[in-house]
Amino acid sequence: MKMTDSEIEVYADLWMSIKPYLNPKDRDSACEKFLSVINESVCELVEVADEWVGFDGTIDKAIRNNYIDHDRFADYDTDENDA
Repeated sequence: MKMTDSEIEVYADLWMSIKPYLNPKDRDSACEKFLSVINESVCELVEVADEWVGFDGTIDKAIRNNYIDHDRFADYDTDENDA
């Protein structure tokens, strides 16, 4: 199931409203837990991970570390001259 842009914005806004009340050293793990609940209950974030990037740096980091398939970007890491 895909999420609409407005649904993603609502969850991102919810996270950003909670974030200032969290201890800075706990934000990364709290964001990962926040996203894992969404992943388990609302939508598989692997399917919409790219659409989540850009709202907040902490969300970006958690999405990149947990929900983006880095194998599909492997071609970008190699230079054509390396072949």
